[in-house]
Amino acid sequence: MEESVRLAPRETAAGREFTNPGTTAPDLAAAARMLAEIQQQVRRGVRVPARARPLVVQREEAGGRLHRAIIFDPGRLGDGRDLVWVGFFGVKRREVDSAPLSAIDDELVQELPAHPDILSYSSLELDDGDWGNLILLDGDAAREDWRASPRHAYATRELAPRHYRHVRLHQGVLPGGARAGGAPVLRRTKYYDYGAGGTWRAEREWPP
Repeated sequence: MEESVRLAPRETAAGREFTNPGTTAPDLAAAARMLAEIQQQVRRGVRVPARARPLVVQREEAGGRLHRAIIFDPGRLGDGRDLVWVGFFGVKRREVDSAPLSAIDDELVQELPAHPDILSYSSLELDDGDWGNLILLDGDAAREDWRASPRHAYATRELAPRHYRHVRLHQGVLPGGARAGGAPVLRRTKYYDYGAGGTWRAEREWPP
C-alpha cells in the first residue's frame, strides 16, 4: 500500500484542490448541523427501547435536503463523557450507478446495532447533491472495531474507489458529549484521491 503523504496545517497538495484547508470549514459546518439534531434529541430526554430499534429522525432541511439521524444510545451520548466523532465527506462519480453504494449503506446501517459503542449515525444531503455523514462513538476502540467490519472493509476497499472521486475523512473529539453543547474538535483529516493511477492518500494533523 502506498505510503500516506503528510500535509502541514496550511498545505494544499499539488493538483488536489480537495485537500485545501479551506474545504474543511464547510465540512465542519455540516457536521455541526448533524450534531445539533443529536444534541436536541438528547436534551429532550428521548428514550430508545433497544439498540435493535433505534430512534430514527428524518426531516427536510432548507432547499429540500434530506437529513437523517439514527440514535442508538441517548444515555451514553448525554452522560458527560468526551466522545469520538468521525465525519465522512466524499464527491461521487456522477457517471457511475450509485445503486451498489446505496445498498451497502443500508446494510451498514442495519449492522450498526451490533457495535455497541457506536452511539449515533447521521446523514445530511449537501447543497451540491453529495452527502456528509457523522458518527459519534464511545472511544477510539469503537472506531477501530467499526473499521474491522467485513462490510465496512468491502465498502472502503472495493466500492469507494469505484464510486468516489475523492474523500475527506475527519476525526476528532466532542468534549463533554452531546449534552454539553460544545463544538466538535477536529484532530485529524485523512484524504483519499481515487484517480486512474490508484488510490492516493494523505493525512493532516490539526493544531490544538
